[in-house]
Amino acid sequence: MSWKMLDNLKIYIKHFIFVFVIFSLALPATITISGLFSDTVYAQKKKERRKPPKAKRTQTMSKKVGAEFIKAQEALGEDLPDRAFDILSNLLRRDDLRPFEQAQIIRLQAYVFAEKEDYDKALDYLERVFSLNALQPQDQLDLQFQIAQLYLATDKWNEGHDQLLKWFKNAEEMGFPPGPSAHALLAQIYLYFASETERDSPEEKQYYRKAEPHAEKAVLSAAEPRENWYQIYLSILLFDDRYEESVPILEAMVYRFPDKKNYYRQLAALYAELKREDDSFHIQQIMFSKDMLEKHDELLRISQLYLFYEVPYKAALILEKELESGRIKDEEKNWEQLANAWLSAREWKRAIPPLKKAAEMSEDGELFLRLGQTFMQEEDWKEAEEYIKYAIKKGDLDNPGRAWLLLGITRNKKGIKYENSALFAFKRSTGYEDMEADARRWVKVIESKQARREADRLAAEAAEAELADDSIYFN
Repeated sequence: MSWKMLDNLKIYIKHFIFVFVIFSLALPATITISGLFSDTVYAQKKKERRKPPKAKRTQTMSKKVGAEFIKAQEALGEDLPDRAFDILSNLLRRDDLRPFEQAQIIRLQAYVFAEKEDYDKALDYLERVFSLNALQPQDQLDLQFQIAQLYLATDKWNEGHDQLLKWFKNAEEMGFPPGPSAHALLAQIYLYFASETERDSPEEKQYYRKAEPHAEKAVLSAAEPRENWYQIYLSILLFDDRYEESVPILEAMVYRFPDKKNYYRQLAALYAELKREDDSFHIQQIMFSKDMLEKHDELLRISQLYLFYEVPYKAALILEKELESGRIKDEEKNWEQLANAWLSAREWKRAIPPLKKAAEMSEDGELFLRLGQTFMQEEDWKEAEEYIKYAIKKGDLDNPGRAWLLLGITRNKKGIKYENSALFAFKRSTGYEDMEADARRWVKVIESKQARREADRLAAEAAEAELADDSIYFN
């Protein structure tokens, strides 16, 4: 897990806790926050409590206290926290308050402080409420969870951790197994502790081990796990390089959050690491279809993959479009790759413009030579000759002897008129050891053709002279 990711995680935890605490403090004490407890178990308990025991009475406020309490809530709704606090303080001065009423009033005062972002004060007030032990057991349990969260929100991680463990114990004893939200929070705490230890230390590994079962339960037991729960569980698996186990988690993340580019990128990288290159390529194809590939390196990579998988036409289309748009850099090697893609797709004519651009950017004659060869494929011998000549003139060729050989071939293809210049090129090619044999064969072919034509010419002249001598007998 990267340090940047850990920093983001800390920020997320605090933001989530602030929002959650303010929201939950604003609720009546009889409402239970979903996700804290196992949904199945809690639903069953709610069903069982529809008919409370006759010995217990529902806790309610007296009419006068309730009326003032509602005024305080309305003041908060009108964004008048100080007025709300004054109403609540006046209520607390009454001598006839029952413990339940006192607890509800102080709890709402805690909400006022939370709204003002005075979390230390809010925490003090909540602990006062908890110490009264005047709420229903379920409400006391919810309150304990809020206190644990506020400890975390005020950077008191050890106290928050201890309080949350007590909450886990109490919830289990009351028959309310903690749900995915609670397990996710505990996992986040352990990852925070891991981030505070020395990297690669036994302590760091120990905290990751503690976090794992809670992260796993958060993800696997929730009907729709939150995004950061997946992130936590994935970071734990990747911490130990458990790539095989990470794949299903990332696949689920890609399915659940289809617009998050980073998950596709991570999944493609994991597939590649596991030698599942075809799957990796498929993911990158999806990313391209979703316009997720925007950077030079990303677009160049997908085009190279299409070339690797022998789909050069698609590679060429990508390169052509993105070079023109500027998202792929205007560089010699990129224009050359576009030309190569068109050549691989046997689109000779479409390869010529990018090859010209690449050649013009090049410091040697090599690409001009390739340009000449491309014109040879099109049987445009005039253009082929011009570019091969320019390649030779520019120089610094990998194989100059081959360039002379190709120049000889193009001239030879232009017809008898150019045979002597072709012969000159082939003879120059014989001066290079690696081309000597091929060049000499061409020299032999042309000289043989010329010798035959000369012999034919002389034979024709002799025949014509003989015919002229014989004509005296017929005059």
